[in-house]
Order: sequence, then structure tokens, then C-alpha cells
Amino acid sequence: MRESVGMETGVTVLVGIAIFVGIVGIVVPILPGAILSLAAILVWAIVEGSATGWVVFSIAVVLIGASQVVKYVVPERRLREAGVPRRSMFFGVLLGIIGFFVIPVVGMFVGFPIGVYLSELQRQRD
Repeated sequence: MRESVGMETGVTVLVGIAIFVGIVGIVVPILPGAILSLAAILVWAIVEGSATGWVVFSIAVVLIGASQVVKYVVPERRLREAGVPRRSMFFGVLLGIIGFFVIPVVGMFVGFPIGVYLSELQRQRD
């Protein structure tokens, strides 16, 4: 029985560290922070094995899912209000994805604005 309590404590500590690293990954986009945090909460819910664990996990799924949707909807809306066409945003996303693989860690943040800029430069020609 004592080993089980010690193991649960160890798992809880590791899950807490994983959630902390996930939060750091959200602020400093090096790691997939939201996914890491959600996976850590899932592990905790499995180890906990109680209704409370699964309720906490369900709430985390809803909140993290909503944050992922908002992360893409808000910038898109602001770009549309500024008069940027969807074509330019598409090229920005495309170059962001390519940049993610060409320049690890920061490629997406370099590729997206370059893609939008090149598309707008071609469209407006000035």
C-alpha cells in the first residue's frame, strides 16, 4: 500500500512538472504547450481514476480546445478588418508551415508574415 501512495505522489509531481513545461511552451513557443499540458492532465486523470480526475480533464479539454480556436479566429478577423484578403492569409499560413520545417522553432513566425507580405506585394504591386 505504501508503494502505491509513493508512486501516485511521484506521478503527481511529474504531471505537475509536465504541466509547468507545457505552460512555458505556451508562452515561449518551443514546445507544443497546450498538447503537453493536456496530455499531462490526461495521465493524472488516469492515475487518479476518480470522477474528479475525469471532470478536471473534461474541463481542460474544453478550455484548451476553445483557446486553440480563438488563437486562429482572432488574428484572422483582424486581418480581414484591415482589408487583407483570404488569399494572402492562405499564403502566409502556407509559408508558415514550410518555415516551421525549414527553420525549426521560429520558422512559422518568420514564414507567416513573409507569406502575407509577398502575396500583398504581388497583389498591390507597390
